[in-house]
Amino acid sequence: MRRVYLNVSMWFRQWLAPPRQLLVVFAITLIPAVAGGWLTWRLIEQDRSLARQRNLENLESVADRIVAVSQQRLSELESRVAALPTEPKERTVLVIAQRDSIEVNPSGALSYYPVLPSAGEPPPATFAEAEKFEFQLNDPMKAIDAFRALARHPSASVRAGALLRLGRNLRKTGQLESAMQAYDELARLGSTRVAGLPAALLAEEARCTLLEQAGKNSELAREARLFHDDLSNGRWPLLRAAYRFHIEEARRWMGGHTETERERGRNALAGAFEWLWQQSKAGAAPARQQKILSVEGRPVLLAWRYNPDRLVALLTGPEYIEQAWRRIGDFQSVRVLLTDADGSVVLGAAPDGASPHVIRTSDMTGLPWTLRIGSANPIRDLAGAAARRRLFLGGFALTMLALAAATYFSLRAIGRELAVARLQSDFVAAVSHEFRTPLTAVRQFSEMLMKGRVPTEELRQQCYQLLDREGERLQKLVEDLLDFGRIEAGRYRYQFAPQDAGELVRGVVARFQEKVTPEGIRVELEAPPDSLSVSADGEALGRAIWNLLDNAVKYSPDSQTVWVELKRESDSLAIRIRDRGIGIPAREHKEIFKKFVRGSNPEVPQIKGTGIGLAIVQHIVQAHRGRIRVESQPDRGSTFTVLLPMRRPA
Repeated sequence: MRRVYLNVSMWFRQWLAPPRQLLVVFAITLIPAVAGGWLTWRLIEQDRSLARQRNLENLESVADRIVAVSQQRLSELESRVAALPTEPKERTVLVIAQRDSIEVNPSGALSYYPVLPSAGEPPPATFAEAEKFEFQLNDPMKAIDAFRALARHPSASVRAGALLRLGRNLRKTGQLESAMQAYDELARLGSTRVAGLPAALLAEEARCTLLEQAGKNSELAREARLFHDDLSNGRWPLLRAAYRFHIEEARRWMGGHTETERERGRNALAGAFEWLWQQSKAGAAPARQQKILSVEGRPVLLAWRYNPDRLVALLTGPEYIEQAWRRIGDFQSVRVLLTDADGSVVLGAAPDGASPHVIRTSDMTGLPWTLRIGSANPIRDLAGAAARRRLFLGGFALTMLALAAATYFSLRAIGRELAVARLQSDFVAAVSHEFRTPLTAVRQFSEMLMKGRVPTEELRQQCYQLLDREGERLQKLVEDLLDFGRIEAGRYRYQFAPQDAGELVRGVVARFQEKVTPEGIRVELEAPPDSLSVSADGEALGRAIWNLLDNAVKYSPDSQTVWVELKRESDSLAIRIRDRGIGIPAREHKEIFKKFVRGSNPEVPQIKGTGIGLAIVQHIVQAHRGRIRVESQPDRGSTFTVLLPMRRPA
């Protein structure tokens, strides 16, 4: 644990060791950046609060105007109820109900009525004799004769009852054409009541039944359409049950016709008046009032005056109020929701709960509903504030970008300084080791010779050879370092001249083979017989090839062979040097050409080297307008390829 702590402590001290002014600049940049970010956030929050406040004030103003217009509109509605006789206006329906009559203006505005005035119909005994033939004696022919006689009666109600029964018996006997004629004559009696229903309604329904029985579908659809239109336009005053039954029959004959928006509106008005009628009959209706009532999911606005002799009511949908709102200039910029006392929606849609909105309850306004108003487009309302926020955020982003850039470049500079410091330290250690070994040998052998400790001439000759080899090694180390310094500084002067690449490479390989033969190393060269001319500095290019050969031998401890191949590739000369050594990981293929870098393989520290050989090779190759590439995998060897431009013949 102590060793780990010391290593971490040493690393941290090394991290802080590079130029401290970078850390100071970083700190100076960080403090105002953080302060600017905090101020930007505060400005954005304040601007958002102000924008919401202004929007809320605008909604309050619109709500006050809508309430004022609504109150005026309802006051006008109540005044018109009180000022009878009057005419309905602006989509309102006037209903006057007295003891023996119900008057609706405009006519047909209600799809059904809560009650119908009694209509004089003939007593059942009028048709008893004829019905005896139909039901008791089962003699429809005699029944037909009897009903035909009654169909000429001077009373319209008697004729209507006789024609309805006559058509029924004609259908039983299969006289469909005659039955249709009887129903046509019945239809001409109009609103004459038969069994509580208008004669024309019964005639139209009977014609549809007859056409259905005859299988005349196209005629049935046309007749059912007329029947449906008469019902939906309120041609006949009907009770709710009768209206529902006959309208459903008409839709069935039409093939499933759906209820229209207009029909739903008329049904809602009829249902609202039916509720008011029942309340008045039960004594539960106030003498005068305004009320919002939800009928079949549709709101209806009622205003009425009531006394025991007469009920006067004005009925309308919420559009009556909404029309007045449209005179408010900024009505389109808001979303309005009206709800009744039960919370049911009367008009509009709920505003976005997350955006500002205002509420006016019925207790506050005296209106028969609760008003909720919000912005129709909160994003548009806050567009100005959003633009300012984008400006603030843009400034903050630029500040953070500057901070990130300063941090990045500071850390990058520090990292590079650390890397260079480590590499320099490793380089000094490697060079020191490289110098120490031959110097130690020179000193030891020199001391032995000087003190006469070498007894024989043969041993003295071996000492002289070792002194010569170690001196040559020291000389090469010094020359490599001096040349690397000149190359790095750009002071090395290349002497380019036409060179036979094959001859140059053979010469370098021969000299290198002579050097490594005592170690049992063999260099195999494969080169074409023809001349391959390049423009090169022979000494510099030879040094680059020598360094590659030297690396191939050093990093192949278990292999005794190095392969060199010389060949032409398109317009370039390729010099390949291949070994079966320890190999190089792919992630280090670029790094190994940097100065002082020796790779991460655990075996590398045990191999002599300074880490500048490949850096020198790359400098020399680039000076010859060439390039070098490496193909290598760990434990599978490496191949270094030098590509040089071929010299074109003059």
